[in-house]
This record gives sequence, C-alpha cells and structure tokens, in this order.
Amino acid sequence: MSDGIGTTSFRFRPQGPGRFFVAAFLSFWLCGWLAGEIFALWVLWRLLGSGLATGQWALPAVLFLLVWLSLWSVGGAVALRQVLGALWSEDRLVLGADGSLVREAHRGPFRRRRAMPCREIRQFQVRGAGAWGGPLVAELSGRSLEITRLGSLRERQEAADQLNRRLGLRPLAEDPADGPGQAQIPAVPVLPAGWQELTPSFGSALLVPEQALRRQQRRVMGLVNLVLWGLLALLLRGGPAGPVFWALGIPLALLALAGGWGQLWLAFGRLEWRLEPRVLVLQRRFGQRLRTLGEARALELVELVDSEGDRSYRLQALRPPDPPLRVDDHATDPTPLRHLGAWLAMRSHVPFDDRVPSEEQRRRQRRAEMERLRQQLAGSGRLGRWAARQLERAEAAGAEAAARRPDT
Repeated sequence: MSDGIGTTSFRFRPQGPGRFFVAAFLSFWLCGWLAGEIFALWVLWRLLGSGLATGQWALPAVLFLLVWLSLWSVGGAVALRQVLGALWSEDRLVLGADGSLVREAHRGPFRRRRAMPCREIRQFQVRGAGAWGGPLVAELSGRSLEITRLGSLRERQEAADQLNRRLGLRPLAEDPADGPGQAQIPAVPVLPAGWQELTPSFGSALLVPEQALRRQQRRVMGLVNLVLWGLLALLLRGGPAGPVFWALGIPLALLALAGGWGQLWLAFGRLEWRLEPRVLVLQRRFGQRLRTLGEARALELVELVDSEGDRSYRLQALRPPDPPLRVDDHATDPTPLRHLGAWLAMRSHVPFDDRVPSEEQRRRQRRAEMERLRQQLAGSGRLGRWAARQLERAEAAGAEAAARRPDT
C-alpha cells in the first residue's frame, strides 16, 4: 500500500490454520522446557551453595550443568521464537520514494529493522511450488536473500511484481522451453559466500573454503575442546574408582578425541579444487602432504528428493564411469550452487549442466501425473470414473480461480 508521498509498504502476517497446531505443540513443549530449566538452575544453585570442594563430582557436575543449561536455553529461545512467529508476528517492507528499501521483522514485542542493499538486487521472486509456495527472496549476485515466509502466496507474488516494477528490475532470463513469463535464474559466474580463490606463486589456481570462515570454525571448535578436555581432566583426577568413571569417562574420552581431530583438521587440513584447463582436480591437503582424490571434466547441478518429498541440491563433478565427486550441497536453495558451477565452468572451461527443473517444468510434470492418474481411475470402474470426474472439476475450479486473479 502507498501513503501518498511516494512510500510503499508491504505487510505480511501468518496465514493458515496449521500455525495454531504448531503453536499449541511448542507451547506444551515450552512448559516442559521451563520445568527442566528451573530444576537445572535449582541443582546448580545447590551445588554452588554447598561449595565446589565438598564432593568429588561437584565440579564436573557444575561444568556439565553449565554446558547443558546453555544448550537448553538456546533450544527454548528457538521454540519461543517459533511460537511468536506463528501467533504474533509481522514482516514489513518499506520502499521509500528515493528507492531505499527497509525490512522490519516483528516477533512479539521484539523488532528488528534492516536496510536492504538495493543496488545489489537483481530480481525479486517467490521461490518454491505448491499451494502455499515458497519464501519471497531477493536475488543478488552469487546469493539469495530471504525476505519473508509470511503472508499468502498471492501477497508475496504481488509484492515481488510491484517491487520489480518500482525498482526497474528486468525480468530474469527465460527458458524458451518453459514458455513466456516463466523466469529461470541465470547462472552468474561469481563465487558465492563460503568459497575463496587462491593463486599460488607457482602452479594452478585453487578453490578452497573461505579462510575467514575456517578461522571462526577453529575458534568454536577450540571452545568445545576446552570444555571436553577440561571435563576429562577432572574425571582422570578423581581416578578410576567406581562405575561412574567408566560410564562417563569412556564416552567423554571418545568425544574429546574426535574434537581434537576436528581441531587438527581445521588447522592443517582441507579439501581443495585445483583449476586446470578443462579439468577439475580434487585434492586433500594436510600440512605439507597432498593427495589427489579424483579428476573431473564436467559439472552438473542436480535436485535430490528424499522419502518425505523434501528437496535438496547438489553440485557435483562428473568423472564417468566412476561416481561423481561432490563439490557442494545446499538444503533449500540451488542459486549459490548455480553461481558456483558457472564460475568453475568459466575458470576451467568445463561444461556445466543445470538439471534442476524450473517451476513450469514441475507444473507440466504434475499435470502429466494427474492425467495418468485420471486415466487409471477412469478405467477402474464406476467408482473410479466418479473420482476422475471430481479431479476434473477440481482442476477446472483451480484454473478458473487463477484466471480471476488480478494482474499486478
């Protein structure tokens, strides 16, 4: 909506009855979470009040409770945020007369305001398919920025159309096989977040995980190892006197060894891609040792569907007849993998095949499946013919509702 002075705002609120069931379940879980939080705090207070030196296991118990309370509190905060998001939330986009764009996220009494990088935005669109659709996202070079999942599918689509028109953003490239109006995200050859190119003084260029991200991972793993090895030292200090040591000490020692190896790998090891002309070479580096794991001459982006119908995406390097080499995965969004594949194809001159179907291709697949189901029902008897007629009526009603939708 517009306020008459050139500022346009879009408001999105939760939709659908399913959010009430989610809120009810999480509210019930939060009652148990609160009971556990209070009990753990009471036990911690008693241990601290009695003094750490009054028992052999007092100090390990205090450290364990501190770690457990931290994780438990984070879980409660996430659940509370989901409840507020289901019952008392709103996302708002404010487009100023000067072209500035601000996103406001309201979750209960908590509010967050964030300015969006309008100059970097190439396109607004709604991701996903189905009755509820997916989130409203802003496509940037090398990454996607999720704006909101609230509101109805129609509200998100109208907001995307108006934002594109108001900001003068050109439509994304279309696939001729999809027909007019079916946007296909172009594969821009840019490195997405999390990757970095290294140019050694001799030899070919290397594609490696971003070094700043690896440093952050080392710091986090260092804190985890500090807690694990500290607890193990306290257990060893008491000596193997009793079953408690063996019940806690062996699993804790295994965790500490695994954490230590993870710290060494983050400090001295990595997987990297060597960019040769028309060849991608995957190699493992640990210190000064280097081992080649495989060579590939083509790339493809595929969509993986699990038993529950959830989609994920994988960029892989092909080396037939051997199994493909995994380059990177993404749980929800193929765009970063698409950009990474285009960048690798540009740098090493290898072919890149994007095999993720477009939304129009998905709709054609669903129509073909519905037609096959209708034919099977029509040939299965009187009850089947009745069910086939109901399917035809439902499809006709859906097409009529789509035709009545106003053009934004």
